[in-house]
Amino acid sequence: MSGACQTPCGDTMRRRIGLLTCGCALIACAGAARADDIGLVGSIASLDVYTASADTSLINHGRIYVKNTNGALGEYRWGGTSCGSRVLTEAQFAALQGAQNNKKMTIKPTSQPGQGGAKCLVGFTLVEKKNLTLF
Repeated sequence: MSGACQTPCGDTMRRRIGLLTCGCALIACAGAARADDIGLVGSIASLDVYTASADTSLINHGRIYVKNTNGALGEYRWGGTSCGSRVLTEAQFAALQGAQNNKKMTIKPTSQPGQGGAKCLVGFTLVEKKNLTLF
């Protein structure tokens, strides 16, 4: 009789081990998710915005180029197929536009990886140049 119980009990044990293995794999994948990347401080060199009717709007809804203190240009996008749901609100866009118009302002962009190696803008900090020592 104990032999008859062994098979169903063994199947149950295999099922539990399988579920435990899958659960551990999911936890490991969740832990491997990347955190937001903090970019170098710089000035907004260019601010591009695309309307829904623009061909480029399919790729991204807009982008900024940040000229870093080391002289390199960094590109940050939002929306479109490059960055999906990572879009800017009107207030965020207005803040970027104001920073571009005020040459005394610097930006420290926050990004997440997008499609094709794109850096997707998910946040930013604007600071006056005279306060750069706060970083």
